[in-house]
Amino acid sequence: MSKLISFASWNVEHFKGKPERIERVVDLLSEVNPDLFAIYEVEGKHVFEQLMDKLQSHSFFITEKTDKANMEILIGFRKSLNVFVTQRDEFKSKVPTLRPGTLATVRIDGEDYAFLFLHLKSFTDPRSWGLRDDMFKHAASLKRKINKRSDDGKTGKLVVLGDLNTMGLSAAYNNICDLTPEQEIEFLEKRFNRVALNRLHKTHEISWWNGSETYAPGSTLDHVFADPSLNFRDFGGGKYIKVIGWPELTSTAEQLSWIDKYSDHGLLFGEIHA
Repeated sequence: MSKLISFASWNVEHFKGKPERIERVVDLLSEVNPDLFAIYEVEGKHVFEQLMDKLQSHSFFITEKTDKANMEILIGFRKSLNVFVTQRDEFKSKVPTLRPGTLATVRIDGEDYAFLFLHLKSFTDPRSWGLRDDMFKHAASLKRKINKRSDDGKTGKLVVLGDLNTMGLSAAYNNICDLTPEQEIEFLEKRFNRVALNRLHKTHEISWWNGSETYAPGSTLDHVFADPSLNFRDFGGGKYIKVIGWPELTSTAEQLSWIDKYSDHGLLFGEIHA
């Protein structure tokens, strides 16, 4: 099978400030060299020069700032691609301080491949979980619309990916309705399966850890869901998404060093093939 497009998704938490860290992050992106990628928690004025200088093969789009927050999503795409990018404000769930989603549609040989990049509401309290649940509803609704637009009777070629913050639910003084992170993921799989979106397994399921013993060994926050009609490169054993970064390292010292230099999230990388 020949490669159609490569993609990456990476939460570089608080991506601003130290020029040396920004340089390391951009250098890694340049090395991985995805055709299409998203970085979350970006402040454009801090990364503008490095991206423009070192990734001259790509063009960029960044979401508008939210009220009282600087947590934008930056999209990069190879200039040779035919790409249409839109900001999807429904993923703010009518909360001004939350982030929108970003939909990048790539047309290849007359076929449209849509990528919905998301950084959803974090935390386990009922309000945060409810907002996240609403955001999942919008993603499923978008997939239904894309399915209906498909003129060949098939489901739409959509990939939903990003930091989905599947942390579960913890209600104060009430453990009857609590959800573990694993249960939230399970329920999300069922919800997305109904609109033809399957979760792709990663080379390392745990892709986030902030380096503290409190949260060791980390959490499964970053996900990729995709239409079953799409063909993905297998990185071994049915793992269709490669996690690059600290999860690949074996010693705690190496992991902590990588987290300090780059991010507490690993970079998610995949390829769609013909």
